[in-house]
Amino acid sequence: MNFRKILRLLIILNVLFVNSFTIKAEIIHSVSYEGLTKTKVDFLNQLINCKPNVEFDTLLIKEDEQILKNLNLFFSVNSRYSYNTLNKGYDITFIIKEAQYIYPIFAIEGFDSQLKLQLGVNNLNWRGRRNTIGFVYQYYDRHSLSIYQKTPRHKNGKTGHEVSLSKKSTVEPLYFDSITSNFNFDNYSASAIGKYWLNSRINIDFGGMFIYEEYEQIDNALELPMKSFDFIKYQARSSITYNYVNQHYEFFDGLKLKLYGETIQTVKYPNASFVKVTGELKYFKRLNKKGNLALHYKFGIATNNKSPFSPFVLDGFINIRGIGDRVSRGTAENILNIEYRHTLLNKKHFTLQSAIFTDIGSLRQPGADFKTILHSSELNYFSGIGLRIHSKFFYKAIFRIDYSVNLTNINHGGFSFGLGHFF
Repeated sequence: MNFRKILRLLIILNVLFVNSFTIKAEIIHSVSYEGLTKTKVDFLNQLINCKPNVEFDTLLIKEDEQILKNLNLFFSVNSRYSYNTLNKGYDITFIIKEAQYIYPIFAIEGFDSQLKLQLGVNNLNWRGRRNTIGFVYQYYDRHSLSIYQKTPRHKNGKTGHEVSLSKKSTVEPLYFDSITSNFNFDNYSASAIGKYWLNSRINIDFGGMFIYEEYEQIDNALELPMKSFDFIKYQARSSITYNYVNQHYEFFDGLKLKLYGETIQTVKYPNASFVKVTGELKYFKRLNKKGNLALHYKFGIATNNKSPFSPFVLDGFINIRGIGDRVSRGTAENILNIEYRHTLLNKKHFTLQSAIFTDIGSLRQPGADFKTILHSSELNYFSGIGLRIHSKFFYKAIFRIDYSVNLTNINHGGFSFGLGHFF
């Protein structure tokens, strides 16, 4: 036997030896769901990683459980799996308890004598694909209406859209140097937004809005050439969102980042036009079994026009609890909210959490130097305590009540309340 024959024999024996000891990877044979009544199976299959003929991995199943929880559609998500000897693969079943998706909207927010009321109807899972369609009436000084439809993901899994029509009416304070004057404000708008998903966690939005606004002065704080005036505006906007927040029912864990830019151009009134860019960070950390640390930071800057129509506002409903109702407007904002939530009771029908929080924020006044936003005289410090009641009967219904005080003037403060977390 010559050398070549011996070498060929050794190679054949080596291949046979390796193949005899190679462990073939187990694969997934099927994926199914129990408990679905409204949600479409093909929609969920589009989102999860477990698919037929994919290598079986228990970690992958846990990741998919979290993906389904993050949809905010289900009361509970669990799983089971078993080996199918006939088909030589694993059968995976996700066990889901669905919520009721058509529900009335009833939301109240307020502090001191200021009240915001919302009434309407909403479908969170229209057509079984996590689409939203709804109608809302709002009373906040005056009467407002809006209708909207949102589809986060089309059937292709990559695109989505949002459309809305609204009439917003309030009593709006406008700031003319040291003088504040109140106006009846009416805003009529039609908007359309497109979405594109880079992956399951990152998406880009882009869109625009047509706006018609009317202002009517209702006091005599300032003599103006005209008591009423109107604007026609066009908005173009875009944003990118990086969302790595996982939800565990009343707890949140992870990081969310959003970069947003917009321009609003006002026909015939360039001083009321502006470009705005904001960056927003939300961070959540579970602490032991009952604690949840939540942090929200937002920084924004806009064209520094010296105008009463500045885009940023300090408001107890929006960013600084206890500060009051639209107390100031500016052309840049710097906002920090920190909150710790602790579960006190976890019962069959509700979960009760306590909260301690601090809200810090400031604005750059129209026309002012940018560094003034960091001056201690511009910063507002409010801190307080609160309660959160999570209903287990109405899905994702959270009643919030807080009491906060100004840390630089403890006589300035009060209660605020609302539905849902503040951020």
